[in-house]
Amino acid sequence: MNHERVVGASIRMYAREPLFQNLPERVAQSRMSRFTAALENFTGERFADYPELHAYSTREFRRFWQCFLQWTGGMEWGGSMETACIGDECETALFFPHVELNYAQSVLGRRIAPDDSPALTARYADGRRETMTRGDLRDRVARLAYSLSELGLRPGDRVVAMMRNDAEAIITALAVTAVGATLSTAAPETGVQAILDRFEPLEPRMLFAHTTQRSFDTAGSIAAHVAAVAAALPTLTHVICLDETPLPSTVSQPQHSLRDLIVHGDAARFEWRHFPFNHPLFIMFSSGTTGKPKCIVHGAGGTLLEHLKEHQLHSDLGPGDKLYFHTSCSWMMWNWQLSVLASGAEIVTYDGPVTEVDTLWRLVADERVTVFGTSPAYLKMCEDSGLKPGEQFGLDALRAMMSTGAVLYDSQFEWVRSYVKPLQLQSISGGTDIIGCFVLGNPNLPVYAGEAQCRSLGLDVQAWNEGALTSMTGELVCVNPFPSRPLGFFGDADGARFHAAYFKANPGVWTHGDIIEFSAQGSARLHGRSDGVLNVRGINVSPGEIYRIVSSIGEINQSMVVAQTAHDASGSGQRVVLLLVLRRGAKMSAALASRVRRELMLQGSAALVPDVIAEVEALPVTHNGKASEVAARDAVNGLPVRNLSSLANPGCVENISAHPALARTRRELPEPGESAEQVEVYLCALWEQLFSFSPVGLDDNFFELGGHSLLGAQMLAEIRLATGRTLPLATLIIAPTIARLAAVIAGEGVQGAHPNVVPMRAGRGRPVFMLHSITGSVMECLTLAGTLESERPVYGLQARGLDGDQEPQRRVEEMASVYVEQMRAVQPSGPYALVGYSFGGLVAFEIAQQLVAAGEKIELLCLLDTYVDERYLPLHAWFGFQCEVMAKRVRAFRALSASDRLAYLKDRVSGAADRIRMRLGKMASRPAADTQGLPPVLRQVRESMRVAMATYRPRRYLGSPIVYVRASVREGGQGDPLPAWQRVAKNGLLVKNIDGAHTDLVVEPNLATVADTLARRLAGA
Repeated sequence: MNHERVVGASIRMYAREPLFQNLPERVAQSRMSRFTAALENFTGERFADYPELHAYSTREFRRFWQCFLQWTGGMEWGGSMETACIGDECETALFFPHVELNYAQSVLGRRIAPDDSPALTARYADGRRETMTRGDLRDRVARLAYSLSELGLRPGDRVVAMMRNDAEAIITALAVTAVGATLSTAAPETGVQAILDRFEPLEPRMLFAHTTQRSFDTAGSIAAHVAAVAAALPTLTHVICLDETPLPSTVSQPQHSLRDLIVHGDAARFEWRHFPFNHPLFIMFSSGTTGKPKCIVHGAGGTLLEHLKEHQLHSDLGPGDKLYFHTSCSWMMWNWQLSVLASGAEIVTYDGPVTEVDTLWRLVADERVTVFGTSPAYLKMCEDSGLKPGEQFGLDALRAMMSTGAVLYDSQFEWVRSYVKPLQLQSISGGTDIIGCFVLGNPNLPVYAGEAQCRSLGLDVQAWNEGALTSMTGELVCVNPFPSRPLGFFGDADGARFHAAYFKANPGVWTHGDIIEFSAQGSARLHGRSDGVLNVRGINVSPGEIYRIVSSIGEINQSMVVAQTAHDASGSGQRVVLLLVLRRGAKMSAALASRVRRELMLQGSAALVPDVIAEVEALPVTHNGKASEVAARDAVNGLPVRNLSSLANPGCVENISAHPALARTRRELPEPGESAEQVEVYLCALWEQLFSFSPVGLDDNFFELGGHSLLGAQMLAEIRLATGRTLPLATLIIAPTIARLAAVIAGEGVQGAHPNVVPMRAGRGRPVFMLHSITGSVMECLTLAGTLESERPVYGLQARGLDGDQEPQRRVEEMASVYVEQMRAVQPSGPYALVGYSFGGLVAFEIAQQLVAAGEKIELLCLLDTYVDERYLPLHAWFGFQCEVMAKRVRAFRALSASDRLAYLKDRVSGAADRIRMRLGKMASRPAADTQGLPPVLRQVRESMRVAMATYRPRRYLGSPIVYVRASVREGGQGDPLPAWQRVAKNGLLVKNIDGAHTDLVVEPNLATVADTLARRLAGA
């Protein structure tokens, strides 16, 4: 262990002043104080302070848990609590063997709060808001539980779910557990193989899933993900869809709508059965350093009892409180927040991305949240952006905050006090393993910068070094039994794997794997993980999952992934670093780095994608050939390597430490100078900083490195500050490499003839013209242009106003007229080849109309899943679409509470008014939800394109047959456009169906199919 770091940290523990302390009146009224008085009456003891209370709770843990079970109102149970715990060793102890309960019934208990008190507010990225009272929620849960029982779900069955963080997920979880089944959850965007690694061993009986694609989904078709998971789980008897998108016909199991099961369920006939205290409730998933994730089984009684203690005593949550924790169904904090209903508090959920830095603060203010849970990474992002939430939002209801998922720096405590408000900021830490916290908050204690306030009651948490208690930094252990210890690992009949995971290092003592340090008063500092497990935005990630995927890439010989923490809070928080040793003859390039990231996303999930990829000559290994992640982690964090003498190749750690891509502080960029060579040096340093990738070569491609329009705008802004040169965004398409961009900046390169016409790919022969989508840019089609197996050059046509120099056009006919003139400058006469993706198909279609009217020939007109305004559908298609929309809205309206129906109607009226405005050629008063977070210029372009789409009516087309590439999953809120295109295509419509959603057409694996379709049509033209 690094003693220099230990001493420095210890000094901070003793030289400190509190940042916040609750007023004496609130301390006296807190649930912690009330329970302390109850425990004193129960035991006859007196506790002068919290350390004395905690010491008793661990020394006499049986009496403590008996008193708390009797005191809390959040658990409806039967039986006898006389036997609190059998056994004294943490590994084998059994709590309350004669107590029975139903988790969901306890959570929704009537004695906690009245039926008309609020239970849930669900917020969505598109602005929707849904609320439920406790009575509403209990009724829906009972209805669904009855329907599930009728479908054959029984106590002890395993149920798996791919769910978003919304109201349907809450109802599903409570209904499944009400029946006595065991639930496991994952976020729907997680990769198929990663989900199967978790769900397949459980042999689940039912699968619940959200299936509708959202605008912010980036991991391919959600419905296709669900279908692939269902196909690989032979034990499934039923699939329940939580929203309205049906699954593909490849799903063989019976499918049901969650809404229908709730509507047809009989709440009065559902029996709330009680189950043993240690009945399996949740199966969570670990991420070890080797092998597949371990399936951790948590009991109903232990989970709920621990959560009640943490919520009521440590967080002081109760009726009147609103908790919002920014989480997903892949993280244990989602399960943790679910249990807060048992304390009478209201849950706030949010299904959507953090598109702007103030997204979550706006939600906290709008919903008058009293306790807000977030992460150090989000707080750092707010600090870096200069946000001042306390001044910008009404946060008078907010009384406490929680942060977990990583170490919270001292300066972040200071930032919260200065720019949010003085409040109880709780740094909490525990994990999926215990579905709770080892160290956390306390309403009666002061808050010190960088520290968790206290140990959790009932858990004897200590810092150990080499198997013994230490007053310095050590490994986090718990030496006494506690109720939320897992029941074991699923499928681990003899408990061998369970023992090896937590009790092998220190027999009889829970060894958690965190590095921790305690002050004399009992507050704690966390120093990260002691093993190789990575914590990515609150999600434990196994390096083994990353190694499994990376090993399939031929150029890679060895790999190692470690976490790199910032030097201090001025950094960007923890980064995941992937170190690669390449095979002989292979070279590190932008293309290879892009492929690594792409494969990790496709085969795993976004959590597996590293922040930094660095090529090294060798990885540290011990003398017996075992890779040493500990040595690599010390090296990338600038620490002395602890086990240097045990390494067979100690020289490699120095090379890792000195790698330029692994610098922990922001490097000063060189001056760009005047010559192209000087600008190249500047751009290489800038790109290495933007992409966290080194080395960047002169011919590396911005887009292959992972660049996109928003990052491009950021980079061009940096270039403008450094050089004074203002470059249009289209420059990156013309000059996507360091060498070519440097030539443009230095004035040695020649840009295109017109800023809206950009060469996407060089070639020979007649060009192919690709039209921009609703974004106004053709950047999303760059990969398609590069994949196209044809010698012909490809040009892109971008929208006017994309660089803020002109007002965007709002009529398709006007755009087409301008683009025809620009196209003729490149190709004076036909035949012309036109490709339009999404909205771009409308523009391509109108260009073809104008060219045909001028006597020109069209050799190819290809529309990639292009929609038309609903008004221009054929009558039968329009009528069917209206019936579909009306039925969906009626169902949604009926599902709302009386208080939410007025807001729903107002929202529908506002939407209708905006549609009328756009059809009249005016901008909508309320921008589209998916434009949140965009720069104003880009948002204006997108909104203008919406107007153009609403006003364009396709006329009969007399040119050659139209090629229409159609996604199998229809866009939400859109009518099927196929009948409209069949009606206007006088000489025929050639349809190519693609399995996937709208956005899947321009990404792998469908990209190759679309490119092949285009190549074949061009070859036959």
